[in-house]
Amino acid sequence: MLNNVVEHYKGKLKSSLDDIDPQAVGIIKKLKDAGFDGYIVGGAVRDLLVNIKPKDFDIATNATPQEVRRKVPYCFVIGRRFKLVHARRGEKIFEIATYRREATQEELSSEDGADLTFVEENFFGTLQEDAFRRDFTVNALFYDPLAENLVDHCGGLKDIRDQVIRMIGNPTERIKEDPIRILRALRLSQKLGFQIETELRQSIIENADLLTRGVLPRRREEWLKFFKLPSIEMSLMEMYDLQIFKHVLPAFHELFENETERENFLAYIRRASLLNFDLSQPTVIFAFVIYSFLLAKYEFPQKINLNEVFDNTRFLLFCKEELGVYKVEMTAIQIALQHIHVLQRQDSFLKKGERRQRALINNPHFDLALKLGLLSGELSAQDKIFWTEFIEKMRD
Repeated sequence: MLNNVVEHYKGKLKSSLDDIDPQAVGIIKKLKDAGFDGYIVGGAVRDLLVNIKPKDFDIATNATPQEVRRKVPYCFVIGRRFKLVHARRGEKIFEIATYRREATQEELSSEDGADLTFVEENFFGTLQEDAFRRDFTVNALFYDPLAENLVDHCGGLKDIRDQVIRMIGNPTERIKEDPIRILRALRLSQKLGFQIETELRQSIIENADLLTRGVLPRRREEWLKFFKLPSIEMSLMEMYDLQIFKHVLPAFHELFENETERENFLAYIRRASLLNFDLSQPTVIFAFVIYSFLLAKYEFPQKINLNEVFDNTRFLLFCKEELGVYKVEMTAIQIALQHIHVLQRQDSFLKKGERRQRALINNPHFDLALKLGLLSGELSAQDKIFWTEFIEKMRD
């Protein structure tokens, strides 16, 4: 039965070769020509198997970082403690990692005064050892597109077939090693439409408070990915139900506890795709989320005093310490929100000279202000038509 599953997915990957970046294949060929292994690994293999076109292609090999650098052109080693190789190909960067294994107690005890988290990451191992060190079974798949060899040591193919997110090893132990895995499990289940395995789900509920140990930049990275999900509404409700917000986004927890505010917030969130927000940009994501939050809390834009809001200690704590918004992003968001009022005064705008008109529409915050105004209802469809036509006229 298992062999049938493997053969089925091998065939699926073979039919998806056009979706594999040829530059990734080229890097693997260089490694194999030099006598080393070369596999596409993790999320790219998983996504290909569930009919999602991957954006990134990570590569795993038994070559050390220095051996990779010598054999693959345009590579450079990064990291002082956890060493990886980045291969630059035009604007793309491919990450190449050497197989890792768990360190023995004897090896760890010999590292006096060292940060053991990083020490343990730098013991090179075999492909099988590397597979069992990864987080979820569906992320522990290796594929060699040249030999058409698909390797699954952890049961990831069966879990893809059954649409299950399962932790490799004991879920509680793995979460205690890295609490951010809680957010990764939730995001992955929503992205793929998979169920979280029962034991893992229970462990998430029991250990959600450990997320406060996760460093803010890594939580920020996960929030940004969550708000790009097509099922964002379901993702937020899942985090609320599992008590995640209570520990790391208490401002969201308070909002979701209020049924009216929660429904208002989710109504604004649903509008993201209709307004074509550029969710590849962190500033745009945070502006969209923060303004939706404010609109839900205050009910109507007219009741929001932006100067008071951006001076409010609790609000700034929510933005900076819970969401992880950078100072430069906060400044950009504040400017964009203030620009909404400028965009409402079209008669005044038309009285300005051409130089000042061009300065406004070329302002880096103009498009964001327009979309936030449409989100809140402060700007109408007619306003959008006016500004779209005016921009086209100025660019002719």
